[in-house]
Amino acid sequence: MLKNELPVEQEKIVLSGEVKSGLVLVDIVNGFCTVGSGNLAPQAPDKQISGMVDESVKLAREFCKKNWPIYAFLDSHHPDIPEPPYPPHCIAGTDESKLVPSLQWLENEPNVTLRHKDCIDGFLGSLEKDGSNVFVDWVKANEIKVILVVGICTDVCVLDFVCSALSARNRGLLPPLEDVIVYSHGCATFDLPIHVARNIKGALAHPQDLMHHIGLYMAKSRGAKVVSEVSFGI
Repeated sequence: MLKNELPVEQEKIVLSGEVKSGLVLVDIVNGFCTVGSGNLAPQAPDKQISGMVDESVKLAREFCKKNWPIYAFLDSHHPDIPEPPYPPHCIAGTDESKLVPSLQWLENEPNVTLRHKDCIDGFLGSLEKDGSNVFVDWVKANEIKVILVVGICTDVCVLDFVCSALSARNRGLLPPLEDVIVYSHGCATFDLPIHVARNIKGALAHPQDLMHHIGLYMAKSRGAKVVSEVSFGI
C-alpha cells in the first residue's frame, strides 16, 4: 500500500565521457555487508545486500577501466566514541571497517579516493580539522558534473550523504556538480522485522524492502535522480 501511495518513478541513465562523472561508494564494508562480521552485519545471507555489492563491483570496474574518479566511504569508528543509537560497529583497524573482499582491489587503484568516516553523513565525515572538505575538493579537482551513488544503507548513510550533497550543490558549494544520481539496485539496507524488534529493547522495526523504498523516495523528493539501470556510452 505504501509503495502505491508513494511511488518512485525510476529512470535509465547512460554515462559517457562527454559529461564528467564520479562514482561514490557508501560504506560497502564488512561490518555492514559480510555475514557475521559484526553487530550491524547481516546474520544470514541477504539477497538485497549481496545484489548491491555485485552491482557496485561492476560499476567500480567500469569506472576504473575508464579511469573515471571514484570516492569510497569506509565507516570507521574510534572504540571510545559511540554512535547512538547504534551499538559499536566498524571499529577502526578491524576487518569490519575494511572494504568487502570483492572490492579490496580498489585500494591500489590510482583513480580511487578512500575516506574513512566516523559519522553517518559522509559529507560531514569528509570535513578536515582546518575546515576543508575532501569530498568537495574531489568534486572540484575532477570537474565532476554527475555523481552516481551506491552503497548501504539506502535510508541511512546513503540518504544522509545524498541530502547533504544536494544542499551543498544548491548553495553553490560544489561546482561544477549538477546531478546526484542514486542507483536503486546498487543500494541496500538492513532487515529488522517487527517480530524481532519487539524483543529488542528500544529497537525500531525496519522492514528491508519498505525502508529501501522509503530511502529512494526521500532521496528523489530532495532532488536526486533515482535510476534503475546504468549503462555506458562512448
